[in-house]
This record gives sequence, C-alpha cells and structure tokens, in this order.
Amino acid sequence: MNTAPVTKLKHKEWRKLFKKKRRKAVRQKTAQERDRQNAEKEKQKLSCPEYQLYLAEKGRQEQIAAEREELERALRHAVWLEEERKAQAKFEKVRQEEEAKEREAREKREKIRKEYEERETKLKQAKEERFQQQEHARRMLHERFIKLQEFAATGADDYLSELQSIQHTRADAEDCKFFLKTGACRHGYRCGGNHPTPGVSQVILIPNFFSHPALEQAVHAEYGHDARLEFDEDDLKNSYNEFFRDIIQEFEMFGTVRHIFVCRNSVAHLRGSVYIEYESMRNAAAAYLRMNGRFYAKKQLHVEFRNTLTWPTAVCGLNEMNRCQKGAGCNFLHILKNPDHRYVYNHFLESRSVRKDELLHLATPLLQKSWDEITSHSGSQTPRNAAQWRWSESPELEPKTSDHGERERPKKHDNERNEAHTSGESRRRPSCSSGRNRRYRSGSESGSPVSHRRRSGSRVRSQTRKHEHRSHDYASKKRSDDVRDKSNVRKRHGRSDDHSPLRSRAEKRNKTKRD
Repeated sequence: MNTAPVTKLKHKEWRKLFKKKRRKAVRQKTAQERDRQNAEKEKQKLSCPEYQLYLAEKGRQEQIAAEREELERALRHAVWLEEERKAQAKFEKVRQEEEAKEREAREKREKIRKEYEERETKLKQAKEERFQQQEHARRMLHERFIKLQEFAATGADDYLSELQSIQHTRADAEDCKFFLKTGACRHGYRCGGNHPTPGVSQVILIPNFFSHPALEQAVHAEYGHDARLEFDEDDLKNSYNEFFRDIIQEFEMFGTVRHIFVCRNSVAHLRGSVYIEYESMRNAAAAYLRMNGRFYAKKQLHVEFRNTLTWPTAVCGLNEMNRCQKGAGCNFLHILKNPDHRYVYNHFLESRSVRKDELLHLATPLLQKSWDEITSHSGSQTPRNAAQWRWSESPELEPKTSDHGERERPKKHDNERNEAHTSGESRRRPSCSSGRNRRYRSGSESGSPVSHRRRSGSRVRSQTRKHEHRSHDYASKKRSDDVRDKSNVRKRHGRSDDHSPLRSRAEKRNKTKRD
C-alpha cells in the first residue's frame, strides 16, 4: 500500500501550530475554572434564604406579568374580533348595497330594454298603420283623381256629392272666420280653428302665384332691406299686366271665368295669391287637373279648391277707397286692377247686390189674404189681433188693392238705398201706424167691410206716394254726395275721369232721375 510521503514542517510553521494549541489549552482551562467558580457561586446563592426569596418573588412577578400579558393578549384578541365583526358587517352591508345597486341597474336595464322593445314595436305598428293609411289615402286620392278626371271630361255628376265632401283640419273646433271669409289664414295648419276645404268647387286658389320684389318682405339679394324703394307702382303694374295676359290665356281654355283676383298683400299667406272663379265646377276641376303641379317661372304651382266666397266680404273695401290703414299687411284681399278692362270687379256694386239679396232673403213674404179673409175667423181672434196683419218684420211696403179686388205688388225702385230708407221711415214711425190701426179698428167695427177696404186702399196709396217722394229726395241727395266724395278722391289721387266707373254710374243715376 502506497502511503503519502510525510513532509517535514519548517520550524516557523511548527512553532505557529504549537502556539495555537497552547492558546487553545489555556482558553479551555480558563473556561473550566470560570464554570467551576460560577457553580460554586450558584450553590452559595441557593443556600442563601434571601436569594431563595428573591427567586420566589421573581417567579411570582414573572407569573403576574405572564398573566397580565395573557389578559392583554385576550383583550387585544377580543378587540380584534369586534373590529373584525364590524368590518365583516360593514363589508356585508356594502356587498348588499352593491348587489342592490347591481340588481336595480339590472332591473333598470331590463325595464329600458322592455320599454325600448315596446316602443320599437309601437313605432313599427304605427309605421305600418301610417303606411296603410298612406296607402289608403293614396288609393283614395287616386280614385278621387280618376273620378275628378271623369267629371271634368264628361260632366257626369255620379260622384259629384262624393267629390264635394268637405275636408276638415280640426273637426272638433269652430270654423276659422278669416278662412271662411278669404279662404286663407295667416296661421295655416297651426291655426286653432277649423279650415273646411271642399273636394271640388267653382273657386280655385293658387297661393303665391304672382311674385314681385315690391310685395316681398324678405331681404333682397341685390337691394337689401330697401327692395320696395327700388320699384314704384308703375313697375308693379307693368309686371302684373304681363303676368295677367300670360296666365289668362291658359285659364280661359278650361271654361268661362267669372272672376279673377290677384292679391297685392305683403303677408305670407296672401302675397301674390290668385283666386279664380269659374261659371261651373267642371271648368274648375279641369283647371285644377291641368295646373296642379305645373311649373311657372321655375315655381311649381299648388292649386287648391275653396268654398264659394262672398267677394265683397273677402275684398277689403277700405282699400278700394284707398283708406286701409293696415296697408299691405291687411288680412283681407287687396286686389290688383286687371288690365284691358277684363274681369273688372266693382266692389260697391257687388256689395249692393249682396245686401239686396240679404234683404230679400230676410224679408217675410207679403200677406196674400184680404181683410175679409182675416176678419172672417172671428171665433178665435179679437179685432185687435185681426188688425195685427199690418205689422210685419218685412221692410216691404203693403200691397195695393186694385179695383177688381186683386192684390198688386209694390214697384221696386232702381236703387236699393231707397228701399232701405223707405223701410227705415216705416220703422221709425210706429206710433202713427198704431194710431191709424186704432182708427181702422173703430171704423171696421162701426162701418161696413167694403167702405173700410176702400178707405184702407186710399190710405195705402197716399202713404206709398209719401214714402216714394221721401225716398226719391233722399236717394237724390245721397247720389250727389257719393259723386262729390268719389270725385274728390279721384282728384286727390290724380286719376282721370274719362273712363271712371263712378262717373258712368253717376250719369246713369242722373238720367234715371231726369226720366
């Protein structure tokens, strides 16, 4: 067996190892001595009673400190448990609140989703209903258009009652007074009143047909706010004359035109509107079918039917006398004068004819019974009640009695103002008539019916001549006053009297007066 060769240490190294071992041995010996001394001292302490008391007291103090520490640890643990309990309760409360909020948000989302689905369903149903209504309205309009075409082409009145049906904008509201008078309302569909519109009539309306810068209120692109100052009355008149001659040829092709009015108002619902009244509804229907949707001067026309208007009510009478204080902003029609004396509208003659028709309509029919027929039913009538035949709401004069016993009608005067004045005189003198009635009753009771009828006829003739004389004087004075006022109006406005309708009417009245 090979052994490793022993190396011989050097003296210096051997001496270092020796000193190290010697120091170790000295340290061990010192430690053993120290331990022996400590053991002896401990034995001495243990054998000392005071040290034993000290150890007992120390143990007792250590035990008390341990117990105190245990109590403090238990207290800290109890406090920690309480805080933990509170934290858990708080955490549970927060969790419940969060769950409640989440549940509420979920319910809200569900509710919103259901509302959205319901709204979408309702919108879809409304859209379908609206589509069905539109389809039905489109079908009805197509059928109405076919019927209107048939009526305009053949004149067959099989569907006339259906075509004339009135369409209402607000059926539950009262009719708009301005719409009934002029056929137009400044509020349009926003008006709170009802706008009754016929399906077909003799009158057609084309809103905003005639346009001119002098009638506009908007800011002009070239003239700004002073557009009206750039155009005078002659410019407006020349433009309107050209417009009238251009459109009248088209509208006369459909039939006889009774009236044509073009508004010069500046308000939006009347500016440039054209009213055309035909003799028959068939002609108006043909014009509607041809002109509705047609373009004129890059403007698409919208033709509407209107109820037959009372033109003296629709046209502003003050404007005809140049006295309208509202000017172009008036809600009644301010019409332009048609050129070439075509379809001339005389407002005052039309007003008189309307008043005459109203008087004839309001007047009660004359009695067609004689005095003998009235007094013959004496069973239920007293003499006073029998004499009440003379009193009536009618402004007409009493009929005359001819020699053959026939009833005669009173002659109408040419001027309606004489009739109105006569009726006014007869209404302003009731006391005399009542006195004469009392005298007539006394005479009828005492005398014969024949003599009373003769006296009554003579009194009626004298009373009629008296009223005719008064009416003739009043009418002459009124005519002279009217001629004087209108001649002064013409002088103020610098108009010529050569072709004035007022002058021709005054000449006719003077001629009638001379005759």
